[in-house]
Amino acid sequence: MLSDVISFVYILVFLVPFNILRYYPFRNKIRLPLKVMLTLYLVLFFFEAAIFCYITRQLYWDTSVTQRYQLIVSAINSTLSFILIKEKLFKQMFIWGFMFSVAGLIMTNANFAERLIFAKLPIPYTYSFASIITILQICIIFPFLKKLMDSNIIPALRIASDKSWNIVWVILLFFYGGTFLSTYNLKFERSSNISEYFIRVFCFGSIIGLCIIFSAALKQTAENVSLLEKAKMAKRQLAMQNEYYTTISRHIEETRAARHDLRHHLALIISYVDSGNNKKLKEYLNQYIQSVPEDTVITLCKNYAVNTITHYYMEQAKKDNIETDIHINLPEHIGVADSDLCIVFGNLLENALEACRRLKELSPFITVSAALAGEYVVIAVDNSFDGGIRKDKDVFLSSKRDGKGIGITSVQAVADKYNGQTKFEYFDNVFRASVMLRLL
Repeated sequence: MLSDVISFVYILVFLVPFNILRYYPFRNKIRLPLKVMLTLYLVLFFFEAAIFCYITRQLYWDTSVTQRYQLIVSAINSTLSFILIKEKLFKQMFIWGFMFSVAGLIMTNANFAERLIFAKLPIPYTYSFASIITILQICIIFPFLKKLMDSNIIPALRIASDKSWNIVWVILLFFYGGTFLSTYNLKFERSSNISEYFIRVFCFGSIIGLCIIFSAALKQTAENVSLLEKAKMAKRQLAMQNEYYTTISRHIEETRAARHDLRHHLALIISYVDSGNNKKLKEYLNQYIQSVPEDTVITLCKNYAVNTITHYYMEQAKKDNIETDIHINLPEHIGVADSDLCIVFGNLLENALEACRRLKELSPFITVSAALAGEYVVIAVDNSFDGGIRKDKDVFLSSKRDGKGIGITSVQAVADKYNGQTKFEYFDNVFRASVMLRLL
């Protein structure tokens, strides 16, 4: 009975922690609700552990059977995870390979330690000491793994391009091949001597190190692209602020001049009234009304950053005879950084303006709506376009260069930062971009 409990614990220790970390980077992209997932895996792990206990009772059982069984359940659980996670295959393969290497390293250490203890002490139950060593390693290593995933791997998965992961996986594939060619004759749960043990530790450790290096490099590359985009947006925002300031200054000067001349106009009006020359008075008033400068400074919303960037693109649209309809109701201060608001509004409005400029026959228009809805900022931009969309599956491609559209990618990155969502739709020559940002 005790041997069954030890076998049960051993296989659960092998399965549960590593499957949790397998799903952790993709926890927001799982096809099933959390309760359903937990129930499914609770039943699955119970049956896998029960079958393992049954196998260890059979006469044909030896350590090689354990090896094959572990590989079989790993294949089953991995296949299930590929089905349940909504993410690109190569990104999933990268995480799977990383976690498989971590599991291999931990189990190698635990089983080699048990072999050494068995050689000196008469331990009555197989896997008892290996389970203890595995649990100790998990308690020590997993907090660092979680921190590593949060700081490096998950950001790299989120912002690095899909093509980068395709290349990374091809490179890592050679290392996986070298690992198994070097250790194919080693039993999965035990190493027969110190040299074979170090071979496996070196191979698994090398793969883990490469995964960390690659994810850090991809994250840094993506961050550099993001910094360039932010610098570009900051430069654009400065230009918008200068133009907005010029418009305000011109309006102030025109108003000052009009006020200066007002007394002269009033004197002439009084003279026309006193003389009863209504015809001349009416003609003069019409001329004066036409000479009064228009109120060109429009406040679209109380938030300065959004007001400035939207005002800029509205003026650009008017120059190109593009109809605009702006409805923005945002307060002066909200729980979203001005720089991030500029990235979202700037990229969406720039894309909309460029799409309208390409139109030749249809009447171009841009509609912008934004408001607070509970704990979210909700933004929607509709614009007319020529009906041409470049996509690679669910990824929008740039109309100006090869590869993903940097503007849409930047907007999605901001939405991810604020635990929000993006949605891009198109129908009847209308493109609609919707963004939700959760307030911090």
